[in-house]
Amino acid sequence: MAFAALKYKDYRWFLAATMLAMMADNIEHVISYWVLFQKFHSPVLAGFAVISHWTPFLLLSVYFGGLADRYDCRKLIQIAQVMYMAVSAIWAVLFFTDTIEIWHACVLLVIHGIAGVFWTPAEILLIHDIVGGDDLPSAVRLNATARQLGILFGPAVGGAMMLWLGAPAGLLINALIYVPFTVWLMLVPYTGHLREGAPVRRGLRWRDAFGVLREVAQHRSIVTMILLGGAASLFVGNAFQANMPEFAHDLGTEKTDLAYNALLTANAAGSVFGGFVLDG
Repeated sequence: MAFAALKYKDYRWFLAATMLAMMADNIEHVISYWVLFQKFHSPVLAGFAVISHWTPFLLLSVYFGGLADRYDCRKLIQIAQVMYMAVSAIWAVLFFTDTIEIWHACVLLVIHGIAGVFWTPAEILLIHDIVGGDDLPSAVRLNATARQLGILFGPAVGGAMMLWLGAPAGLLINALIYVPFTVWLMLVPYTGHLREGAPVRRGLRWRDAFGVLREVAQHRSIVTMILLGGAASLFVGNAFQANMPEFAHDLGTEKTDLAYNALLTANAAGSVFGGFVLDG
């Protein structure tokens, strides 16, 4: 059934909260990348923004997946949300006082990247708790679409906040957008381990990860998707997002801030359309 996961009330709340949190994530990207470009004009810093965002996923995904297996996933997601809020608030203070230095930016970008990998495995287990196994494919597709909606709305909302309120005020307000998801997690019973077949593991074993790889290797379609995704990340990845301010500047228009928002919004529009088509 199309959009089957939406029949669960708690999942509908989860989707809305996830979209808000992802929108806040991208509002921070929009504002911080723009201010950093205007301040330092550093291609190296733009490259580091990409590396710091994705390297934690490469190096720590197995470890944080083990944490999600062992502990209450609500708490892990809340820790990630608090990390996001703290980073957004610190950006605001540094921009307001005009004391931002490159090392400050590097530290905050790394913390932001670690928060992302902290969030992701726990979120997947929580989805399984909410909808069960039968409707899990629909729930995963809709969750991906909600994330893309956050990416779509993030540039528009972030750009408006930056233009009307200024970067520091925009980032302070942005920190509050994470609050609904954090509060919602306090009110629901899901831990990520309530469904059958989702036991809480007592230890992290690397051989479990290799066992999953051996099992996946038997499914050609999954292997093909992993290789395609890996190749895209290696040769293209998301490096263009951190370089969007420079792309907007190179368009040669006086309204570079508007061009910047338009480029980021266009980037997400196709993904949102594809997500709705797949689940429909």
